[in-house]
Amino acid sequence: MGTKALLIGISLFEAGILYWLLCGTVLDRKYFQKKDWVIIYTSIVGIGIEVGGNRGLIFFSQLAFIISVVATCICVILINGQYKFLRTIIVIFYYTTVALMDFFAAFVSMTVFRQEFIDVVYLYANSIMECILFLCVRIVIAVCVYLIVKQNFDETYIHEFQSVLLFITISMCLMLGRYHIAIVRLMYEEREQEAGATGLSLIGVVLAIFFTGMLYLKNKTLKKEKEFLIMRDTMVTQKFAELEEIMEKNRHLSHDLKNHMLVLKNYEREGNYEGLHNYIEEIEDEFFDTKKRVWTGNQIADMMLEQKRALAEQGSITFTIQAVPIAEWPLDDSGTCSVLGNLLDNAIEACKRIAGDKDKWISIKIENQKQFLFVKIENSVSGTPVMKNGRPVSMKHDKMRHGYGLKSVERIVNKYEGTIAYQSKDNAFQVEILF
Repeated sequence: MGTKALLIGISLFEAGILYWLLCGTVLDRKYFQKKDWVIIYTSIVGIGIEVGGNRGLIFFSQLAFIISVVATCICVILINGQYKFLRTIIVIFYYTTVALMDFFAAFVSMTVFRQEFIDVVYLYANSIMECILFLCVRIVIAVCVYLIVKQNFDETYIHEFQSVLLFITISMCLMLGRYHIAIVRLMYEEREQEAGATGLSLIGVVLAIFFTGMLYLKNKTLKKEKEFLIMRDTMVTQKFAELEEIMEKNRHLSHDLKNHMLVLKNYEREGNYEGLHNYIEEIEDEFFDTKKRVWTGNQIADMMLEQKRALAEQGSITFTIQAVPIAEWPLDDSGTCSVLGNLLDNAIEACKRIAGDKDKWISIKIENQKQFLFVKIENSVSGTPVMKNGRPVSMKHDKMRHGYGLKSVERIVNKYEGTIAYQSKDNAFQVEILF
């Protein structure tokens, strides 16, 4: 009875480590409701008792393993938050890793204890030796989880490498079936002497899978860094072009200034102060924009809106802004600049591609919806945009140097746990973002 209670306690510890891993990676506790905590604790107790009780009867049961995985997956899906598919992958990966480590410990123990291992651990279970074996494996797992949680990975970063984790998980599930058959054969065919070689092959295959996954992960990380450098180069080039345009405008202003001064002095000599006043207003309207427009109350957002409005109107694009003051702007300055800048640049470029005398327009709507910030940018297009996986495909010829604007926007939306949606209809394209 004592060893059975100890096995249940070890299984409770194992389930608790899993939720520690989930809360340190893809579950955000600040969004938990009372029912979420009830689900977690019920899952830990239920799975712990079911698995611990089963281990008192047999070393490993495929049926008990599947039941515990399915039950835990259902529980983590019911918990509030995003990345539900990623959660299920992590659950399967965790339980599979624990089972494979149990097998490795069993192969090592089999090599040392031979027939004694079969009698007191595998066939008749419910022994102190089995408890020690399970406990040692879970302590190693707990140390690994601690190191992972300590890294404080952002959930969006983990989500980006979901495919790698899925590949590793599927490979390890196949290994689990293969080595379960191997351990059964070693037991019933009394080939304990082969346990050491089987254990080494298990470790070798696991390392090969992880090494392959890490290579893919490294390659993808380098690719993302390259994309970032290309995007930064593109943004610097764009800012340089805008600066050149401003400097050219200032050169024209400086060149014409002496002529304006002659006209102003002439009005002054003649005492024509009404003409002097009118001429000054004319110069101000033509060369200066002294009115600081306020739409949202956020300095960066308003500056971006005004800059892109002026740029659009130079291209004969109707630019409409419908906005209300936002009390608490959720994005930092860099995020605001990137989101509005990239989306408005895309809208302006789409309008410029419209040939002939067709209407070119951009409409912007920024408002509060309850406690959310709603941003909607809609623009005219020359044709129906090509969509792939729910997002528009760049129409530019140089695919390697374009398309990063939307990726940057989506990265920031994910960072602030927002949502973004694209829609195309009636020669118009719109982007809706909710923070």
